[in-house]
Amino acid sequence: MKKILSTTAIAGSLCLLGTSAYAQTFAGPYVAVSGSMAGVATKGTKTADGSGNSGAVSAGIVSGLGALEIGYGMPADKTTTITIGATYVPFSADLSTRSTSGATDTNSNAGSRTFKVKDAYTVFIQPTFEINKDAAFFAKVFYSHADTSLSGTAVSKPGDLEGYGAALGLKVALTKNAFVQVEGSYTQFDTVSAKIAEVATGVTESLVTRTFTASKPELVEGRVTLGFKF
Repeated sequence: MKKILSTTAIAGSLCLLGTSAYAQTFAGPYVAVSGSMAGVATKGTKTADGSGNSGAVSAGIVSGLGALEIGYGMPADKTTTITIGATYVPFSADLSTRSTSGATDTNSNAGSRTFKVKDAYTVFIQPTFEINKDAAFFAKVFYSHADTSLSGTAVSKPGDLEGYGAALGLKVALTKNAFVQVEGSYTQFDTVSAKIAEVATGVTESLVTRTFTASKPELVEGRVTLGFKF
Protein backbone atom coordinates (compact mmCIF):
# COMPACT_ATOMS: atom_id res chain seq x y z
CA MET A 1 0.00 0.00 0.00
CA LYS A 2 2.93 2.35 0.65
CA LYS A 3 3.97 1.98 -3.00
CA ILE A 4 0.43 2.76 -4.13
CA LEU A 5 0.25 5.92 -2.01
CA SER A 6 3.70 7.02 -3.17
CA THR A 7 2.75 6.52 -6.81
CA THR A 8 -0.45 8.49 -6.35
CA ALA A 9 1.48 11.34 -4.74
CA ILE A 10 3.91 11.39 -7.66
CA ALA A 11 1.04 11.40 -10.13
CA GLY A 12 -0.55 14.33 -8.31
CA SER A 13 2.70 16.26 -8.40
CA LEU A 14 3.02 15.69 -12.15
CA CYS A 15 -0.48 16.97 -12.65
CA LEU A 16 0.30 20.18 -10.79
CA LEU A 17 3.19 20.71 -13.17
CA GLY A 18 0.95 20.43 -16.25
CA THR A 19 0.16 23.66 -18.08
CA SER A 20 -2.10 22.34 -20.83
CA ALA A 21 -5.35 24.24 -21.39
CA TYR A 22 -7.06 21.23 -22.92
CA ALA A 23 -9.98 19.69 -21.03
CA GLN A 24 -10.76 16.22 -22.37
CA THR A 25 -13.69 14.17 -21.17
CA PHE A 26 -11.43 11.81 -19.23
CA ALA A 27 -8.94 14.29 -17.75
CA GLY A 28 -8.69 14.84 -14.00
CA PRO A 29 -8.66 12.71 -10.83
CA TYR A 30 -10.95 9.73 -10.41
CA VAL A 31 -11.78 6.74 -8.23
CA ALA A 32 -13.21 3.45 -9.49
CA VAL A 33 -14.26 -0.08 -8.63
CA SER A 34 -13.97 -3.03 -10.99
CA GLY A 35 -14.88 -6.67 -11.42
CA SER A 36 -13.06 -9.19 -13.56
CA MET A 37 -12.69 -12.80 -14.56
CA ALA A 38 -9.08 -13.87 -14.21
CA GLY A 39 -7.27 -16.96 -15.37
CA VAL A 40 -3.91 -17.83 -13.78
CA ALA A 41 -1.64 -20.58 -15.05
CA THR A 42 1.91 -21.74 -14.45
CA LYS A 43 4.18 -24.63 -15.39
CA GLY A 44 7.05 -25.75 -13.24
CA THR A 45 8.79 -28.57 -11.43
CA LYS A 46 8.68 -30.47 -8.17
CA THR A 47 12.13 -31.81 -7.33
CA ALA A 48 13.17 -34.13 -4.49
CA ASP A 49 16.43 -32.63 -3.28
CA GLY A 50 19.40 -34.95 -3.37
CA SER A 51 17.63 -37.69 -5.33
CA GLY A 52 17.57 -36.23 -8.79
CA ASN A 53 13.89 -37.18 -8.93
CA SER A 54 11.62 -34.53 -10.37
CA GLY A 55 8.18 -34.17 -11.87
CA ALA A 56 5.86 -31.80 -13.64
CA VAL A 57 3.77 -29.37 -11.62
CA SER A 58 0.65 -27.69 -12.93
CA ALA A 59 -1.41 -24.97 -11.31
CA GLY A 60 -4.35 -22.95 -12.46
CA ILE A 61 -7.46 -21.09 -11.47
CA VAL A 62 -10.26 -19.17 -13.12
CA SER A 63 -11.95 -16.84 -10.69
CA GLY A 64 -13.81 -13.58 -10.26
CA LEU A 65 -11.92 -10.71 -8.68
CA GLY A 66 -12.76 -7.21 -7.47
CA ALA A 67 -10.42 -4.23 -7.33
CA LEU A 68 -10.21 -0.61 -6.25
CA GLU A 69 -8.57 1.97 -8.51
CA ILE A 70 -7.37 5.56 -8.27
CA GLY A 71 -5.83 7.67 -11.00
CA TYR A 72 -5.30 11.05 -12.61
CA GLY A 73 -5.72 11.88 -16.30
CA MET A 74 -3.39 14.55 -17.65
CA PRO A 75 -4.27 16.25 -20.98
CA ALA A 76 -1.53 15.81 -23.60
CA ASP A 77 -3.33 17.39 -26.57
CA LYS A 78 -6.91 17.95 -27.76
CA THR A 79 -7.70 14.26 -28.04
CA THR A 80 -5.13 12.50 -25.84
CA THR A 81 -5.02 12.01 -22.07
CA ILE A 82 -2.18 10.32 -20.18
CA THR A 83 -3.49 8.60 -17.06
CA ILE A 84 -1.29 7.48 -14.18
CA GLY A 85 -2.85 5.31 -11.48
CA ALA A 86 -2.89 2.20 -9.33
CA THR A 87 -5.22 -0.71 -8.58
CA TYR A 88 -5.47 -2.85 -5.45
CA VAL A 89 -7.18 -6.24 -5.05
CA PRO A 90 -8.34 -6.63 -1.41
CA PHE A 91 -8.92 -10.39 -1.82
CA SER A 92 -6.83 -13.54 -2.05
CA ALA A 93 -6.79 -16.36 -4.61
CA ASP A 94 -5.80 -19.97 -3.97
CA LEU A 95 -4.09 -22.09 -6.63
CA SER A 96 -4.17 -25.84 -5.97
CA THR A 97 -0.98 -27.53 -7.17
CA ARG A 98 -0.31 -31.22 -7.72
CA SER A 99 2.62 -33.15 -9.11
CA THR A 100 1.59 -35.24 -12.11
CA SER A 101 4.72 -37.38 -12.40
CA GLY A 102 7.98 -38.02 -10.58
CA ALA A 103 9.12 -36.63 -7.24
CA THR A 104 6.91 -39.13 -5.39
CA ASP A 105 7.57 -41.12 -2.25
CA THR A 106 7.69 -44.94 -2.26
CA ASN A 107 3.90 -45.05 -2.14
CA SER A 108 3.72 -42.92 -5.32
CA ASN A 109 2.08 -40.15 -3.36
CA ALA A 110 2.90 -37.00 -5.32
CA GLY A 111 1.17 -34.74 -2.83
CA SER A 112 -0.56 -31.40 -3.32
CA ARG A 113 -0.10 -27.88 -2.03
CA THR A 114 -2.09 -24.66 -2.04
CA PHE A 115 -0.35 -21.59 -3.41
CA LYS A 116 -2.06 -18.41 -2.16
CA VAL A 117 -1.81 -14.98 -3.75
CA LYS A 118 -2.98 -11.90 -1.84
CA ASP A 119 -2.61 -8.11 -1.58
CA ALA A 120 -2.11 -7.77 -5.32
CA TYR A 121 -1.64 -4.31 -6.80
CA THR A 122 -0.59 -2.68 -10.05
CA VAL A 123 0.91 0.70 -10.91
CA PHE A 124 0.15 1.80 -14.47
CA ILE A 125 0.41 4.42 -17.18
CA GLN A 126 -2.46 4.60 -19.64
CA PRO A 127 -2.46 6.74 -22.82
CA THR A 128 -6.10 7.38 -23.77
CA PHE A 129 -7.16 8.51 -27.24
CA GLU A 130 -10.62 10.03 -27.73
CA ILE A 131 -12.78 8.59 -30.51
CA ASN A 132 -15.46 11.24 -29.90
CA LYS A 133 -16.55 13.38 -26.95
CA ASP A 134 -18.00 10.37 -25.10
CA ALA A 135 -15.69 7.47 -25.95
CA ALA A 136 -11.99 6.69 -26.05
CA PHE A 137 -9.60 3.85 -26.84
CA PHE A 138 -6.71 3.19 -24.45
CA ALA A 139 -3.58 1.13 -24.07
CA LYS A 140 -2.00 0.42 -20.70
CA VAL A 141 1.35 -0.83 -19.42
CA PHE A 142 1.84 -1.71 -15.77
CA TYR A 143 3.95 -3.21 -13.01
CA SER A 144 2.28 -5.86 -10.80
CA HIS A 145 3.11 -7.18 -7.34
CA ALA A 146 1.46 -9.71 -5.01
CA ASP A 147 2.34 -11.42 -1.72
CA THR A 148 2.44 -15.23 -1.74
CA SER A 149 2.26 -18.19 0.63
CA LEU A 150 2.40 -21.99 0.23
CA SER A 151 0.76 -24.56 2.50
CA GLY A 152 2.71 -27.49 3.95
CA THR A 153 5.17 -28.55 6.64
CA ALA A 154 8.48 -26.72 7.10
CA VAL A 155 7.80 -24.34 4.23
CA SER A 156 10.19 -21.71 3.00
CA LYS A 157 8.05 -18.77 1.90
CA PRO A 158 7.95 -18.25 -1.88
CA GLY A 159 9.23 -14.95 -3.16
CA ASP A 160 6.64 -12.29 -3.87
CA LEU A 161 5.19 -12.23 -7.36
CA GLU A 162 6.50 -9.39 -9.49
CA GLY A 163 5.92 -8.83 -13.18
CA TYR A 164 4.85 -6.59 -16.01
CA GLY A 165 1.82 -6.52 -18.25
CA ALA A 166 -0.21 -4.66 -20.85
CA ALA A 167 -3.87 -4.06 -21.60
CA LEU A 168 -6.15 -2.69 -24.31
CA GLY A 169 -9.62 -1.31 -23.74
CA LEU A 170 -12.48 1.08 -24.41
CA LYS A 171 -13.66 3.88 -22.12
CA VAL A 172 -17.15 5.44 -22.36
CA ALA A 173 -18.58 8.46 -20.51
CA LEU A 174 -21.96 7.76 -18.88
CA THR A 175 -22.43 11.27 -17.48
CA LYS A 176 -20.21 14.32 -17.03
CA ASN A 177 -18.48 12.58 -14.12
CA ALA A 178 -19.19 8.85 -14.42
CA PHE A 179 -17.60 6.46 -16.89
CA VAL A 180 -17.33 2.76 -17.63
CA GLN A 181 -14.40 0.96 -19.24
CA VAL A 182 -13.78 -2.58 -20.45
CA GLU A 183 -10.34 -4.07 -21.02
CA GLY A 184 -8.40 -7.24 -21.58
CA SER A 185 -4.95 -7.65 -20.04
CA TYR A 186 -2.00 -10.02 -19.87
CA THR A 187 0.64 -10.21 -17.12
CA GLN A 188 3.75 -12.36 -16.85
CA PHE A 189 5.40 -12.72 -13.44
CA ASP A 190 8.92 -13.74 -12.46
CA THR A 191 9.66 -17.36 -11.52
CA VAL A 192 9.13 -18.20 -7.83
CA SER A 193 10.09 -21.26 -5.78
CA ALA A 194 9.65 -22.70 -2.27
CA LYS A 195 10.91 -25.70 -0.28
CA ILE A 196 8.68 -28.16 1.60
CA ALA A 197 9.65 -31.02 3.90
CA GLU A 198 7.67 -34.22 3.21
CA VAL A 199 7.84 -37.71 4.67
CA ALA A 200 8.98 -40.38 2.21
CA THR A 201 7.60 -43.71 3.48
CA GLY A 202 9.63 -46.84 2.86
CA VAL A 203 11.28 -49.44 5.08
CA THR A 204 12.03 -46.51 7.34
CA GLU A 205 10.51 -43.06 7.28
CA SER A 206 12.72 -40.19 6.25
CA LEU A 207 12.17 -36.52 5.66
CA VAL A 208 12.65 -35.40 2.07
CA THR A 209 12.87 -31.76 1.06
CA ARG A 210 11.08 -31.02 -2.17
CA THR A 211 11.44 -27.79 -4.13
CA PHE A 212 8.40 -26.40 -5.92
CA THR A 213 9.23 -23.99 -8.75
CA ALA A 214 6.58 -22.04 -10.64
CA SER A 215 8.03 -20.86 -13.92
CA LYS A 216 6.83 -17.41 -14.98
CA PRO A 217 3.17 -17.53 -13.85
CA GLU A 218 0.79 -15.86 -16.32
CA LEU A 219 -2.42 -13.93 -15.69
CA VAL A 220 -5.07 -13.25 -18.34
CA GLU A 221 -7.90 -10.99 -17.26
CA GLY A 222 -11.10 -9.44 -18.60
CA ARG A 223 -12.16 -6.43 -16.54
CA VAL A 224 -15.11 -4.02 -16.32
CA THR A 225 -14.54 -0.78 -14.37
CA LEU A 226 -17.04 1.81 -13.15
CA GLY A 227 -15.42 5.13 -12.26
CA PHE A 228 -16.28 8.60 -10.97
CA LYS A 229 -14.23 11.61 -12.10
CA PHE A 230 -13.97 14.70 -9.88
